[in-house]
Amino acid sequence: MGADALYYIMDYSGNYYRTNQADQLVAVAGEQDATVFTFAQANSRICVGKKAAFYCMVPLEEKAEDRDAEAVESGEAYEDAFVSPIKELAYDEVSEPVEKNVSSYDLSEIDWAEYLTHFTYLVEGLKDYREQLAKKHSDIEQKICDILHYIELCETNEEEAIDLVELLRVCRENRRDIKDELQRIEYFQNNFGTNMNVAKAKQALKCIKGLETRKYRPRKYDELFENCTLKDKRLQRADIRQMEHGHEIQKQRFVVEPVQKDEGGEETMLEERNITPFDGKENDWLSFARQQAEFYRNAGQYITNLQMDIREIDEEIEETLLEAEDTNCNVTQGYKVFKRLKELRLERKSKSMELDCLYALTDYIDCDALADTCEANLAEVEGLMGVSGQNEVANLQLADSEQEEKLHVVENIKDMVG
Repeated sequence: MGADALYYIMDYSGNYYRTNQADQLVAVAGEQDATVFTFAQANSRICVGKKAAFYCMVPLEEKAEDRDAEAVESGEAYEDAFVSPIKELAYDEVSEPVEKNVSSYDLSEIDWAEYLTHFTYLVEGLKDYREQLAKKHSDIEQKICDILHYIELCETNEEEAIDLVELLRVCRENRRDIKDELQRIEYFQNNFGTNMNVAKAKQALKCIKGLETRKYRPRKYDELFENCTLKDKRLQRADIRQMEHGHEIQKQRFVVEPVQKDEGGEETMLEERNITPFDGKENDWLSFARQQAEFYRNAGQYITNLQMDIREIDEEIEETLLEAEDTNCNVTQGYKVFKRLKELRLERKSKSMELDCLYALTDYIDCDALADTCEANLAEVEGLMGVSGQNEVANLQLADSEQEEKLHVVENIKDMVG
């Protein structure tokens, strides 16, 4: 049949169709009232989506008996040409699959699992990306330094001067792009791209993927589900047509997860035991919660203190070396200088290692936000154990004040005796 032929649009109940003012298909009484379509017009209206299973294109010159025979041979007609109203409702309810992607702004089109996977990959790869940018920044700084030293040390003519200015401009623009990208990464990491949010994203991803393997647990009728089969997918248009042609829907055995019943008839899940470092011990959860809260609340300040300590050690090492250069030391004095430098270097090494450990523990973490969470957890644990953290602080302050008063009284007595 040529593509340039003219066609009617019909359904499998034998109804002809025309278009209304809104360009929608409307059933008509007979062939004389139906709209005539070209192949492209008819194809665009009925050969996509769920309409393709409900409508068909009929050439103008084709007879009814030939049309029916062709439909039977092509497998597009049902055994019974009549489509019941319930079947029509079923076709209307079949939803077309939506193409989902990560970058869509339409929430119904977002692939949530892929979105969360993309987020975790992004955050976990930021550290390497930042290091690459930092290396590029160092390279461009060295190039700019070479240009400036060339201008300072070498004779240049007017043409070379113009070329040097252009080279310097390009390098400075590249440097600005790298610094802006580093700044964007810092904003993202400090406000959103934290390890805590990655952990939440992974947990959400795990829950979303769990929807694909979830199973229904009978409330009362266990025996009803013992030998049944469960459909492995939702009913789609292809399933409806297979049922009409006598095909069975693919099924799988319904498996009830093992449960245990006690004397009262209550059911409990059979769980597998795995030994953890906390099993068989008397765990001090109050101290653990307090230590967590104290660490994340003070980690930032402690890092600053360590950085200041390292700078002070470097200054003392430099001063010691300068004194050794300006002084003629004998053997004893030289050994003392060597011993002091060794002590300072070992102390600096110890503090640098501690600082690196803190960086590893706090990198990509919003310590202030985590400290708020840990402090709330600590308050809850204290409430469960009947311990008040504020009372402990008050008692400590009271004990300190009492101790100061006692010392003051002792000093007064000593003054009177004296």
